[in-house]
Amino acid sequence: MLGLDIIAQDTMAFPWHQRTPVHGLRIVIPVGVALGIGAATGHEAAGAIAAGAAYTVGFAAFHEALASDLLSMFLLTLGIASGTLIGSLAAPWVWTTLLVVGIAAVNYGIASNLGPTAGWMAQQCAVYVIIATYFPNGLHFALGRSSMILLGGTIQMAVTAIFRIFAPAAIRRQPGPTLGQIRGRILVLWHELLHDVQLRGATLGYILRLAFTLLLSTWVYKHYGVRSGYWAPMTAVLVLRPQWTGTMSRGLARLLGTMVAAGFALFLAQFTPFPQPLVFVLIIVAAWASYALQAVNYAAFSCFLTLYIVFLFRFGGFSQSSAAHLRLFNTALGGALALLVDVLWLVFKPQRFLPQTREETPILPPDGI
Repeated sequence: MLGLDIIAQDTMAFPWHQRTPVHGLRIVIPVGVALGIGAATGHEAAGAIAAGAAYTVGFAAFHEALASDLLSMFLLTLGIASGTLIGSLAAPWVWTTLLVVGIAAVNYGIASNLGPTAGWMAQQCAVYVIIATYFPNGLHFALGRSSMILLGGTIQMAVTAIFRIFAPAAIRRQPGPTLGQIRGRILVLWHELLHDVQLRGATLGYILRLAFTLLLSTWVYKHYGVRSGYWAPMTAVLVLRPQWTGTMSRGLARLLGTMVAAGFALFLAQFTPFPQPLVFVLIIVAAWASYALQAVNYAAFSCFLTLYIVFLFRFGGFSQSSAAHLRLFNTALGGALALLVDVLWLVFKPQRFLPQTREETPILPPDGI
């Protein structure tokens, strides 16, 4: 019945064998390092930005493009830093904001055809473009925010490299690739990008839905001045899938996880003031839990992701209760718009956008940030 069984199964499944708690311990260390640097220098907000980048780049350990997690981290760091710079510079004007968000959506849709890792990296770049378009604070702020992104990514790469050198061989995930292997993988990806990606059928339809949903949700929050409204298009780009059942299951899971986390955060906010060391610990615990559960269940992952963001805001000097309220509202808004566009597309889509073969369906990244 309209795929409701698929939606329920996808939302409620908990394949615990895919949990990664031990690996999460290593990649959460750079988050703590970035926060510590911010606290030690008296720039908690800047430290929170760097920690956010280290957190995102850490997920590259689960998406090993080019046969190397370090190379994946390097490319992703450059991508989200440049996306932050471009989005920040476009932020003062609605039309430039819509332009860069639309380009980011198309880029993500095209990259999805290159495989899960390429799609995930383009998705994260789109997320950082969307976030940056909320802050129209000029060139100085844009450069400062981008530099903190680079710092956070660099810390994550440095810790990964140190771990690879000094960790016992028994617990290393794999040896690093040779330069020849890296070069060969780059050439394969370049050939796929130039010759194998064809914008037709279901692929083109998915790109159109992505672009329209992101443009609509961005315009809504810009036009009505919604506080922290960037969470709406950010949610949309994370939950929108090629099939409406996928959008529905991810949207419900993200909303459910956000609601649970927001309620918990609001409960904790009643016990203010929180000492900064306790907030630091809560950030690390939430970040580690999201790493550990990123492949287990999207609702559980979203719950700890929301807690991580709320506590990170608190560390940077933003109201914890306000962050929870705003994230819940904008998550619901973005998810609802994505689902609305999906339903309308399901009803009115032309036949030429129907998938004719399995190969025409975009290859999306697995559950993750």
